[in-house]
Amino acid sequence: MRLSIEHQTDYGYSAPTVYSIQYVRLSPREESIQRTLSWRLDTPGQATPWRDGFGNLVHVVVQTRRHDALHIHVSGEVETTETHGIVPETGGGLPPGAFLRETPLTMVDDTIRDFASRFEAFRARGRLPALHALMAGISEAVAYVPGDTHVHSCGSEALAQGSGVCQDHAHVFIACCRVWGIPARYVSGYLHTSAEDGRHLSTHAWAEALVEDLGWVSFDPSNRQSATQAYVRLAVAFDYQGAAPVRGVRLGGGHEEMNVRVQVEHLADQ
Repeated sequence: MRLSIEHQTDYGYSAPTVYSIQYVRLSPREESIQRTLSWRLDTPGQATPWRDGFGNLVHVVVQTRRHDALHIHVSGEVETTETHGIVPETGGGLPPGAFLRETPLTMVDDTIRDFASRFEAFRARGRLPALHALMAGISEAVAYVPGDTHVHSCGSEALAQGSGVCQDHAHVFIACCRVWGIPARYVSGYLHTSAEDGRHLSTHAWAEALVEDLGWVSFDPSNRQSATQAYVRLAVAFDYQGAAPVRGVRLGGGHEEMNVRVQVEHLADQ
């Protein structure tokens, strides 16, 4: 599938900012299941590329002059391949065992343990059936409600209140995998959808877990499915903090407002 992507992120500040540094993870990963046909990143200031320990391409954007706004724009085309949710391991990055690590956003507490215990019967049938049951269970237990959580909310909090967004679904999934001792990782990216409610017309997030004899397999509780060729992978990490599309710090600036516009279009295959 050929996908055309345009993504604009605008930050506005109530007071001048004298210095800012942003880590931008908005470049598609170089993998066998997707091929970048063209890609352009437009940012102010100097953008220095580097590859982090997860194998993600990151651009560090530094502004040293006073500014009251920040605009980041990416656009391009990506060709994806249907793999029915299986992500071939291309080497590099961290070993699977590293993704057993607990983080503040994927912390395991009694809420997570009790929820994971509901799916013990499925575990007797194998890891894959248990993970699919877990994905469906999270979709039922955590309603998709934008604004009920924030970027610092952990999976346990979203599960306890019964609402959240795609990143919360991924964090709950990963935390439950920690209970079971299954390596799992967070994925950020784009999703092409024709959903009329438009709830995924922005960057998306899902999870991947290691399944014996298959490798990494994707699970998207928000849509109750494994990733298809409609998904584009930008970054993988332990949780949102390591895969956030844009994350940074600044001096000054006062109150911050952010607006994001994303368009993902399916192009006719050539």
